[in-house]
Amino acid sequence: MEMELAWLPSPSQNLVMFFFLALLLKRIYDARSYRGSKPKLPPGPWRMPFIGSIHQLVLSGEQTHHRFHSLAKKFGPLFHIKLGQVDFVVASSPTAARAVLNTNDHLLASRPNLLAVETIGYNSTGIGFSPYGPYWRQLRKICSQELLSVQKVRSFRFIRDQEAQKLVRGIRMAKGSSPVNLTEMFLSLSNRQITRAAFGMECENREKFLSAMKETIKLLPMLRVVDLFPPLSSLISLLDGSRFKMKRLRREMDLVLDEIIEEHQAKQNAGVKNETEEDLVDVLLRIQQKGDLQIPLTMDNVKAVILDMLVAATETTSNTMCWVMSELMRNPEAMRDVQLEVRKAFEGNKNIEETDIRNLHYLHRVVKETLRVHPPLPLLLPRTSNEATEMLGYTIPAGVRVVVNAWAIARDPTIWDQPETFRPDRFKGMEEQPKFGNNYDYMPFGAGRRMCPGMTFAFAGIEHFLALLLFHFDWEIPRHGSAPQELDMEEEFDGTLRRKRDLCLVAVPRDASFGY
Repeated sequence: MEMELAWLPSPSQNLVMFFFLALLLKRIYDARSYRGSKPKLPPGPWRMPFIGSIHQLVLSGEQTHHRFHSLAKKFGPLFHIKLGQVDFVVASSPTAARAVLNTNDHLLASRPNLLAVETIGYNSTGIGFSPYGPYWRQLRKICSQELLSVQKVRSFRFIRDQEAQKLVRGIRMAKGSSPVNLTEMFLSLSNRQITRAAFGMECENREKFLSAMKETIKLLPMLRVVDLFPPLSSLISLLDGSRFKMKRLRREMDLVLDEIIEEHQAKQNAGVKNETEEDLVDVLLRIQQKGDLQIPLTMDNVKAVILDMLVAATETTSNTMCWVMSELMRNPEAMRDVQLEVRKAFEGNKNIEETDIRNLHYLHRVVKETLRVHPPLPLLLPRTSNEATEMLGYTIPAGVRVVVNAWAIARDPTIWDQPETFRPDRFKGMEEQPKFGNNYDYMPFGAGRRMCPGMTFAFAGIEHFLALLLFHFDWEIPRHGSAPQELDMEEEFDGTLRRKRDLCLVAVPRDASFGY
């Protein structure tokens, strides 16, 4: 009897069978609906029933952006790939990127629904994933004019100067020839300066909040299985435990944000702060309470915007600094040239402040070249449309997710000479910051109307921090005698592009009398 019962389907198995049957019926209905009027999609790899072309990613052993690059070489700069039950179109050339981010920008300005963003991100009401429309335009205006304006970012300069001093002191405290974990140091630096700018204080539960935020970032990649099978998302998230984890993280961050907001409200009511002392939470609360918005901001909306900014800025800042130092260690000539420039500019100075680095032209080129080789978002955030879109002779049906492979474009040999080589001088003569958003062969921050609005905020201070490290320390690879080319440069793409393994280097102080 027990053996017979073991073969009977359990309630969970019945549920799975029901979903699969419903999905099969839907596919039959869709196939009949499209018969005779099938849209002309871009070419792409063959697909299997139900899973689509997921095997193209899983079996290749490549990172997603690398695999998409390989597929583009075979199928062209605009190709179609079905992953699970979701159709993707991938753009891998400046022409294709322009078609997505400029020509059809108004049609492809929406974002797909992703479970993690909906659950943790307050129903996708942050700036990054909120639906295109009046609410998003309102947020964009608030960001550009208030939260992330040049004036507001400059107002936090004192925070960046203080954190820069802490960074150098922390490195000097390393014992003898012990390696310094720059990955951890850069992440801690980024977290501190950004949370201070957002909250205006050392948050009591800062470590708990940052731990939850770190877990959240790992749940945000756009190619999570749960998001590739929309009809089964509830079941998949239940079986793999991701829904419970997301709800737990939401509760943990919610508690900390509620506490921070209440403290800010109490100070505002007491008249403790004025507008010249506002942090980002103060700005949002002032705008919310003013009551003249077309669409009123709820407290959840305020928290969604704060969380969006913290997640985006923390990862991009620390990862970029890690890649800059990695490339300089791998390229001794570039390291020599940039250290020579920095040390000549500040010879005899004990303090280097953010305002002092404007004329470090070679350092500017080093950062730009690093952003080309290691863009923070190798695959720009996915876009979608509610209506069919014509693009380069193809028809992109409504609901298809469109992705731009910025990493592949930055390695196009028809655009870049020796694209795999780290050559900062390729940007010589472009000392002024290029006009991001209108250049479709160089898009470290995206382009179009949904281009990253926090570019200035996320990268403020990066060159200052790097200048300090290059001025006050010489750097060595821990293993004595190791050649620069032996430095591990393996990538890990988990939403953002980071080093797979931490960057640990030996710091050799140049000047023991340094005043920090």
